[in-house]
Amino acid sequence: MDRRAFLGVLSAATAGLAGCTGGNIRPPIAGFPAPENPDPVVKHGFPGTVCGDPPNPFVGIEAILEPAVAPDWEGRNIAEKYRLGYEVGPGLDDDGYVIGIERGGTARAYPLSILWWHEVVNDTLGGDPVLVTYCPICQSGMVAERRVDGEETRFQVSGHLWQPPEIYGFASVQEGRAFGASASSGDADVRNSGNLVLYDEATGSYWSQLLAKAICGPQSGERMRILPSTVTTWGEWRAAHPGTDTVLPLPWSETA
Repeated sequence: MDRRAFLGVLSAATAGLAGCTGGNIRPPIAGFPAPENPDPVVKHGFPGTVCGDPPNPFVGIEAILEPAVAPDWEGRNIAEKYRLGYEVGPGLDDDGYVIGIERGGTARAYPLSILWWHEVVNDTLGGDPVLVTYCPICQSGMVAERRVDGEETRFQVSGHLWQPPEIYGFASVQEGRAFGASASSGDADVRNSGNLVLYDEATGSYWSQLLAKAICGPQSGERMRILPSTVTTWGEWRAAHPGTDTVLPLPWSETA
């Protein structure tokens, strides 16, 4: 089954997925073959062969590389798919769920309705390079520094899914590396399902979103530095952080 079609089975909030990805699909960065060099945990997950596959550009899920922000969505003609069933009003719906982050005195909301479609946002907040991720299949969120070997880089969607051993996913949640989230209800239990695999532009290593850990390539075995975040509604986040802004969906934010 196509990955985006599979997401459609899991969520009743969105319909008509087959025609939503469009034809402007970015190919993987030249020179990034299959990363190989798997972490030992890879063979215990599924598929154990994920390190042998190069990035797949044809899934139609594009990371946001240049996020645009504003105090609200008011005054913009937001595509209906980014509403995920919420009322189409003049701004971002107060009941819509967001991942909220505060760094260096700057607060920002990342709507789960955007992350449901793009899964990865590369951003800079309070002077820090920030990576915000969400895997709809696993209902798992993860926020970390956007660095590899201490150097700032960007992360992309590899197009692959990898299911970690259940005990590893459970430990990641218990230790605070990942958290459960739902675009329709906020709180959620993390599912032990096929998980988002990222790759970094610096080395081409594959990273498990749920484990916040490199599973293939030169960085194999390395962990990301997790940043504090919260899942709440836009209304609650804005009330607690009056000076906050929020990420805008496409076409204001850019994927390539």
